[in-house]
Amino acid sequence: MAARKKTTDSVISLDTFGSAKNYWLCWVKSSLSHLSFANTVQKRLNRPCAYIGSINLEDINPELKFPMYFSAFSQEYDINLVILSNKTTAPISLSMEQQNPLFGGLLFEDDYYLFNNQGLTRIPFSYPQADYILMLSADKQADIEDYVQMLPLLADDRILCQNTPQLIAQEQKKSKQVLDFLQYLFYESESAIKDYRRKKLFQKLHHKMSVAESNYGKLKFPMEDNRMITSNLLRREDY
Repeated sequence: MAARKKTTDSVISLDTFGSAKNYWLCWVKSSLSHLSFANTVQKRLNRPCAYIGSINLEDINPELKFPMYFSAFSQEYDINLVILSNKTTAPISLSMEQQNPLFGGLLFEDDYYLFNNQGLTRIPFSYPQADYILMLSADKQADIEDYVQMLPLLADDRILCQNTPQLIAQEQKKSKQVLDFLQYLFYESESAIKDYRRKKLFQKLHHKMSVAESNYGKLKFPMEDNRMITSNLLRREDY
């Protein structure tokens, strides 16, 4: 169980990102595919690591999808680690837009990056060609220092950089753009985790989240069949 951290009064900022949770990022180089990399992290953590969907850049090209995986350290303190692919194979149509037609067709497939310092990339970034981003998030009351120190041990290859989103963004030329996109990535991954857990809970309950009136006896008033079960026991980590 994560240890509670002492808190002090602070001024509430208009920018709410980071006010309710602690965030930490780590950019990693690895020669492994995203499935193999997630499997390696799972073995080293000795915790399940599940695929939860992709970050899609549909505004650029609907085929640009960056796979995400996650592992939960604590549901009570909402401590989660997300593994996000920083690159994917660029669609041919998108690569052709960058080519000079005088040189003919493409000889090699291009990579499209979420963060990179050159080539096809969503956000210009000073650290080149990272393969994965490790995204750690936790309740503001939880002490995540032990988890932060553990992140570099999960990768076989080089760690390019790691820090809070705010400090990472400050190092970049377009800091506001970088921070906005990091906020988007954290919020999207958190939403994907919630959807994954909800689907798993539905499967355990055979897609029944309500108790029919026929299961109750001697009711004074009628009960709606679609009344949702809200007991926290359904979400126990040991269930």
